[in-house]
Amino acid sequence: MIQEKNYAIGLDLGGTKILAALIDEQGRIVHKTTCPTLAAEGQEAVIGRILSSVEIVLTEGGISTTSVRGVGIATAGVIDTKANKVLYANNLGWEHVAIGQIVSERFGLPVQLINDANAAAVAEWVFGAGKGTDNVIYVTVSTGVGAGFISDARLITGKGDSAGEFGHISIDPDGPPCACGNRGCLENYVSGPALAKIARTRLAAGEKSAFLSQYPPEQITAKEIGEGVMQGDPLCKDIHLRASRDLGAGITSLIHLFNPELIVVGGGVMTTGDYLFAETEKIVRERAISRMAEQVRLVRSSLGGEAGVLGAAGLFLQRNRQSASALPQL
Repeated sequence: MIQEKNYAIGLDLGGTKILAALIDEQGRIVHKTTCPTLAAEGQEAVIGRILSSVEIVLTEGGISTTSVRGVGIATAGVIDTKANKVLYANNLGWEHVAIGQIVSERFGLPVQLINDANAAAVAEWVFGAGKGTDNVIYVTVSTGVGAGFISDARLITGKGDSAGEFGHISIDPDGPPCACGNRGCLENYVSGPALAKIARTRLAAGEKSAFLSQYPPEQITAKEIGEGVMQGDPLCKDIHLRASRDLGAGITSLIHLFNPELIVVGGGVMTTGDYLFAETEKIVRERAISRMAEQVRLVRSSLGGEAGVLGAAGLFLQRNRQSASALPQL
C-alpha cells in the first residue's frame, strides 16, 4: 500500500523566532511549534533549533516523514533557491549557509527555500486576504522589512530570487549607513528594532514617556511602544506617527511601480494596535497618484504570523491550480 503524502512542513526562519508547522492539503495547521532564534549564539545553534523544530512538529503531530511531501523554509535575506542556500541574511548573521541541504539530509525530505515575504505573499494570495485577486503586494514590517509581489497571477522573484527587498529602498540618501551597504534604508526607520532604538535614543536625550519609563531601556521593544500607543502615550504615538509617514511613502512608491489591486500589510510591528496601520493608509491616500490610489485596497494580514509557514508549505501542497503555475518550480 502506497502511503499518501498529504502534508508539508512550513518553517519561518526569522531574526527573532523560528516557527515550524505541519500543514495539510487544505492549508490547515495540524501542529506548530515556536522558539527564539537567538542568532547571537551562532549559526550552529540556530541550525540545531531548526532541526529540533521540524522534529517536534512531526512527533507531536503524529506524522511520519512518509506522509510529508517536503519542507518549505521561508527566510529573510538573499537566497539561492536552486542551491537551497542562504547567501546573506543580516538578521541571522549568515553568509553561504546551505540550510536546505542540511534539513534534507537530516529528514530525507525535499526542501525548498523561499524569501519570507514571498512566502507570505503566496499564503495571503492562496489562502488569505488576497484570494481571488491577480495583483497583490504583501508588505511585512517586523524584525526586518520586506515585500512579496504577485503580478498578473504570478509570483515575481527576480533574477536571483531576491526581489522584494523593500526594506532596503532608501528614503534618505544622506541617512545613516545600513548593513546592506546603502544609506537611509526604510528598514532603519520602521522595523521593530529601529523603533526600539529610536525610543531609547529619544529617552536618553531627555524626552519623557510615562509609559516607557516603567521599563529599563534595554527592555523596550516595538511591542512596548505599541502598547504605549494604545495607552495614549504621546512619545509612543509620535514614534508611530513618524514611522507611518516613512512606511506610507514607501508603499506609495510600490503603488506607482506595480499598480496593484490589493496591498496586504503584516508582520509583528503591524500587530501592535491600529494606529500605525491607519496613519500609514492615510499617508498613502494623500500621496499616491489619485487614479492609482483609487484602484488599490490596503488591508491587514488575515493570516498573521502564520503566513510565512503556510506559504512555504504551499510550495509543496499547491492545492490552488492558479497558484501552482505561479510558484517556483520544485
